[in-house]
Amino acid sequence: MKTNALSVANYFIELAARDHKPIHLLGLVKRVYIAHGFALALLGRGLLDERFDRVEAWKYGPVIPSVYHSFKQYKAGPITGKTVVMEWDEKTGKPQFETPELKDKDAKKIVDIVWRRYLNYSDSELVTLTHMKGTPWDMCFVKDENVMIPGVLTEDYYKRLVERVAKKNGIKWDGRI
Repeated sequence: MKTNALSVANYFIELAARDHKPIHLLGLVKRVYIAHGFALALLGRGLLDERFDRVEAWKYGPVIPSVYHSFKQYKAGPITGKTVVMEWDEKTGKPQFETPELKDKDAKKIVDIVWRRYLNYSDSELVTLTHMKGTPWDMCFVKDENVMIPGVLTEDYYKRLVERVAKKNGIKWDGRI
């Protein structure tokens, strides 16, 4: 299975379970988006499957609807399990159920970095981060509409963020990892 938002979300859930750190829907959705942004900046490719995943500007920040809808049953409670998807087996014509798994090593590195970096951020702090002036959400949000956030805005924002952090720490960054 290709890297997609659900495989990234499931990997975050795996990391949360490993570290005995509860993860909630709002924090999961934000972390998947942030990881996608850093992947665009550092790898030159995102973590979403454009056939199924898109980023939208919702009231509480950037949301990938496939992640939201796959985990919304947990409401404000901790997420206790990975999501499963149904796909049709072309040979048998029968449904098969699969747990999306993040296999790409570079994508996993990005998610690991985001997990460690934002481990102790509350969900509301993550909302604040993604709502700041100049963020892609800020540029796209329209009240009562779920406007798509173009990947180019996310990529540009996270590239500038990486450049600022590198410069602040005296690191010469050439745009690659």
